[in-house]
Amino acid sequence: MAIVEKEARDAVLVASFNHVNAHNPMSLELESAIRSACRETQDNPAIRALVLTGGNNRSFCAGGDFSEVSQLSGHAMVEAYLDRMIDFYSTILNVTKPTVAAVGGYAIGVGFQIALCCDWRIGSQETKLVMWELKHGIACIIGGYMLENFLHRAAMSDIIYGSEAVPTSWALNHKLLHEITDGRSLVETAVARAQILSEFPETTFRRTKESINQALITGLRDIALEAKDAHVAGVASRAAQHHFKRVLRE
Repeated sequence: MAIVEKEARDAVLVASFNHVNAHNPMSLELESAIRSACRETQDNPAIRALVLTGGNNRSFCAGGDFSEVSQLSGHAMVEAYLDRMIDFYSTILNVTKPTVAAVGGYAIGVGFQIALCCDWRIGSQETKLVMWELKHGIACIIGGYMLENFLHRAAMSDIIYGSEAVPTSWALNHKLLHEITDGRSLVETAVARAQILSEFPETTFRRTKESINQALITGLRDIALEAKDAHVAGVASRAAQHHFKRVLRE
């Protein structure tokens, strides 16, 4: 089966993450398939909106695939990985049509950041948004930057230093999630929202989104060097490797 299952619902493309692990860890294969869905959305005039989802009753994305991320070592590998992730987020942000994240279950680290790249986020009472990198010896430069842009410094600090799941009601009040629905109808609710957004006049929507997202893309590129240095230092300390080994043993 494809690692991302794509389905056209009228003018909305639904890209459902289909990792063999129901928590959808972000592997290179899954990342590449999401990039492909973004390009298809952008290039196909028949598609007017994109829904990214882990599916009903599955996690959106529980962070990087430990079996791959645990292999990162040395400056070159870490820097290449950070460049790739910033380019990945930029690929989502550069889709000029509406993007909706249907965020079920866990959205941790990379998963949380993918959701933040989308225009609209829908969750359920079971949704768990988490930036727990610091607790496990992983730098959180990119996540911190994104959250400070979306929220404010105090709230960002609470999320990344607290390293716990954001309460659903708080996420809704602060627009980390725009809507809450039943987990069994998460994808359907996201498609309905995407259809509403897809009916906005194309030119003004596109130009507005391009302007809004360009500042975030530029900022991500500006902090790339700082993020690389921090991640290299984290790898050198081996704190993250101990965490990966423990998880992979479980």
